[in-house]
Amino acid sequence: MGYNVEDIIEKTIKIAVRRRAIYENIRQDKSDIVSVKIFSSVLAKQMDKTVEYYESLLNEIKEVEFEEIDFSTYDKMSSLISNFNTRINLIDISSGREFLEFSFSLEKAVYSLLVDIQGRLVKNTDDIHTKTYEILSDIIETKARQIEMIERML
Repeated sequence: MGYNVEDIIEKTIKIAVRRRAIYENIRQDKSDIVSVKIFSSVLAKQMDKTVEYYESLLNEIKEVEFEEIDFSTYDKMSSLISNFNTRINLIDISSGREFLEFSFSLEKAVYSLLVDIQGRLVKNTDDIHTKTYEILSDIIETKARQIEMIERML
């Protein structure tokens, strides 16, 4: 059995869990800054919802047959995700605005990663009509709404 969209979703769950841990660490480290504590709690809860969304998506697609992703493409995507996860670092936050700017930048980076992954699946014009492409489009749209939420908070 080859790789498919389920493997990508499982990796995005790991990214969301990592981001949630970062938000939680910031909340604990900066508990003396009320706005940071509030914003980090809100975004940690948002990451919980994101993980729930990905897991429900996995449950929905368990019985669906998907196009296989060739090994070299999957390997490149996997490498991108691993590199992304290692680049995520805590920064020193001293205000609510700095935290929101950090979060905004982080969420935009995840969005870019997802778009990059989706783009790597397209070899010809027919590929934009695959189930995998459509699922990734839904995930990307959800991420765009999360970015808009942070942008409104900014």
